Amino acid sequence: MMRATASSGTVFVVLGETMPGPQHLQSIAKSHRIEHRPTLDLGPAICADDEASRRHEWLLTNGRGGYACGSIAGVLDRRYHAVLAAAVEPPDTRSVIVAKLDERLRAFWTRGRTRLTDRDPEDDPAFEDLTLSSDVWREGGLTGFGHRHLIRCRANDGTVEHQWLCGRTRISRRLVMPHGHDATIAEYRVEATDRPIRLAVKIVGGNRLADLLAPGASWAASTLEHDETTLRLRLPETEHGGSEIDVAVRIAGGSIAPGGDWYRGYHLDTETRRGYDDLDDHLLLGEATAELAEGDVLRIELAAGGDAGFDFRDRDPFAEEATRHRGLVELARAALHVEPPPVHETLVAAADRFVVNRPTADGEGKSIIAGYPWFADWGRDTMISIPGICLATGRAEIAREILTTFAGFVDCGMIPNRFPGLGRPPEYNTADAALLFIEAVGRTWVASGDEDASTADAFLRSLLPAIDEILDAHRAGTRHGIRIDPADGLLDQGETGLQLTWMDARIDGTVVTPRAGKAVELSALLHSAWRWRARFAAAFGEDGTAFTTAADQVQDSFDRFWLPDHGYLADVVDGPHGLDGSLRPNQLFATGCVHPPVTGDRAASVLETCDRVLRIPTGLRTLDPADARYQPRYEGDQATRDAAYHMGTSWPWLLGPFVRTHLRVHRDPDALHHVLSGIVDESSRRVLGGIAEVHSGDDPHRAGGCLSQAWSVGELLAALRLLIDHRRGVASDAFA
Repeated sequence: MMRATASSGTVFVVLGETMPGPQHLQSIAKSHRIEHRPTLDLGPAICADDEASRRHEWLLTNGRGGYACGSIAGVLDRRYHAVLAAAVEPPDTRSVIVAKLDERLRAFWTRGRTRLTDRDPEDDPAFEDLTLSSDVWREGGLTGFGHRHLIRCRANDGTVEHQWLCGRTRISRRLVMPHGHDATIAEYRVEATDRPIRLAVKIVGGNRLADLLAPGASWAASTLEHDETTLRLRLPETEHGGSEIDVAVRIAGGSIAPGGDWYRGYHLDTETRRGYDDLDDHLLLGEATAELAEGDVLRIELAAGGDAGFDFRDRDPFAEEATRHRGLVELARAALHVEPPPVHETLVAAADRFVVNRPTADGEGKSIIAGYPWFADWGRDTMISIPGICLATGRAEIAREILTTFAGFVDCGMIPNRFPGLGRPPEYNTADAALLFIEAVGRTWVASGDEDASTADAFLRSLLPAIDEILDAHRAGTRHGIRIDPADGLLDQGETGLQLTWMDARIDGTVVTPRAGKAVELSALLHSAWRWRARFAAAFGEDGTAFTTAADQVQDSFDRFWLPDHGYLADVVDGPHGLDGSLRPNQLFATGCVHPPVTGDRAASVLETCDRVLRIPTGLRTLDPADARYQPRYEGDQATRDAAYHMGTSWPWLLGPFVRTHLRVHRDPDALHHVLSGIVDESSRRVLGGIAEVHSGDDPHRAGGCLSQAWSVGELLAALRLLIDHRRGVASDAFA
C-alpha cells in the first residue's frame, strides 16, 4: 500500500539542460518567501455543468513539444485531447498515445467492514458503482456524467488537479509531465472517506498523429513485459500516422492488467463545430486497480518512446516540477525588481510551456512552439514572442540560444516561416520573419547587456554575419519577390498565390488577405533593422553611416503611407491595384517597434484611430467593422474561419505594439490598466492559465484557434514588464 507522505524534495535533473537548472531554481525559490497561489481554480459551478465543463480546458507540456490537454469534464471533445501526446519527432510531430483515463469508483456504503474483500462486491448490494468519467458517443450522446461529481479543477506548480466528491468520499487526481520526458504521471489520492473503496482506471489510448482521427482502427499491441505493477507494450505502425513505439505503464499502490478491447464511436463535438471529421476509436491499453482507504495513493506512470524504459517510481515528479516552476516564477520576479500583479505567475507558467529543444546540425538548440496543441515552431511567432516569453521572465540566455538556433537556418537572407515536421525541410515563405529576427536580436542584446556586457557583445558578434546576410539579400532581392526598392528604400514583396505577411490565410489556394506590394509593417521593420545595424556598428567602433542613410530613406518614404483625410497609415502601397487604404492594425508596427518611423502627431492619430475602431477587450480587430469585407465571427468550418481569420477577427498579441505606441504617445502607464484588464481576465476563462490565439471581432468575442498561443502570452508579459519599468522610470529598448 502506498501512503501519502510529505514531499522528499527530490531534484529532477535533465541532462543537457541549458536553462537555469532545477538546483539553481530550487535555491532561488528557497531564498525568497514565495506566496504560492493556484494558477487557476475552478469550482463546481463550472466543473459540474454539462456544457461549461466541456468548454473549459487544461494544458500541460513537457519541453519537447509533447503535451497533455483535455476538457475539465474529461470528455474527448477534440482530436488533440490526450493525457499523453508524445513528441515522436521533437518538437513538432506529436502522436496521441494515451487519450484519456476512465475512472470508476466502487464504495461500500455500510460502515464497519475494513476491506473490500470481505465479500464479493459484485454480489453485495451495499456497494455502489460510480463513474468519475464522462464520454460523448456517436450513438447515445453524453454518458457517464462523472463530471457532476467534480467539485474542483485547478492548475498549480506545473500540475493539473481534479477533485471529485461522491457521498463522503473525496478523491483527487493530479497530473504532471516531467520536463524533458514523453511521460505523464497520474496520482490519485483518497482525501477523505468513511468507508473502503476500490478504484479502477482504464488507460484508453491509441497510436495516431495528433492531427488525424482513427475510426475503424483495428491493430493490436504486443506485450513486451507484464507483471503486477508493470505493463510494457509495443504499438505498431498505423495507417493513421502512428510509428512503431514502445509504451510503458507502471503502477505504485495498485496493480495493472492488460487490455485489448476497442472502444468505438467517440464523438468529438468541437471537431463537428469546426467542420472536420468527428469520430474516433481508441484501444484499451490496460486497467489499473487499487483498494484504497483514506490517505492512500494510486500512482500511474505513462511513458512512451525512449522514456518507456524510464522508471519514475523512485522519485517525486510532482515535487520536481513544483521546484522548477517556483524557480522560474521567482527568476521572473527578480527581473522586475518589484512585486508583480497576481496574473504574472499565471503568465510565467504559461510562457514556459512554449520553450522547447530543437535538433540542429550541431546538436540541439532552442525554439518556441507557436501554440498548443497543434502548431509547430514558426519563425515569425518565435521572434515576436521572445521579448515576453524569455526576456521579461529573466531568461535572456534562452533568447540567445533560440536566436542562435534560427541563425543556423538562415538561407538566402531568410529564416524559416515554419518547420513542418515529419522530416520535411523548413519553409521560407515569409517576408517578415528575418526582419523580426533582427528586432529580436537587438532587444536580446540590450537585455543581455543589462546583465553582462561581455556576454551581450559576444552574442551579437556571433550573429552579425546572419544579420548582414539578411540585409544584403533584401537589398539584392531574394525569394518570392522580396526586395528593397532602391527608389524609396521600402520593402516590396509578392508572388501569385503566396501569402508572405502574417495575414496568411488561404482558401483553396486563394489568398484571403492579399497584401502584395509594400506592406506597412514590413517597411517599418526594415527601418528598425537599419537603425539596429547602425547601433551595432557603433557598439563595435565601426562606421554605420550607410545603415543610417538607409534608415533615413525609409523614414522619409513613410510619407507615402500617410492618409491625411483619414488620420492613419495605408496598409499597402504600390500593390497590384495601387494603394490599399484598409484600416488594419499592421500600422502599429510603424509606431510600436523599437525604432519607429512614425512619431509625434501622426503616431497619436494612428493610436487614437486604432483604439477607437479596432481595439476590443481581448485584442485588436484585423479590419475596420465598417468595411464591407468585415467578418464579425470566428466560427464554422475551416473555409469560413479562414475567411474571418484576418478580416475582422481580433488577436491578443496585437496589444503589444498598441501598448508600446500608447506609452510613447501618452507616457502614462496607469492609463493602460483598462486596455489590459480584458485579456488578463481571458487568462482564466478558456484554458487553465493560457491565452487563446484569436477572438471573434463582435460580441461576445468568443475565443478560438489554439488553446494557448505563444505570442498572445508573450506580448502580454512584455507589456506588463514595460508598464512596470515605466513606473520605475527605467524603460529599456528590450521592451519599448
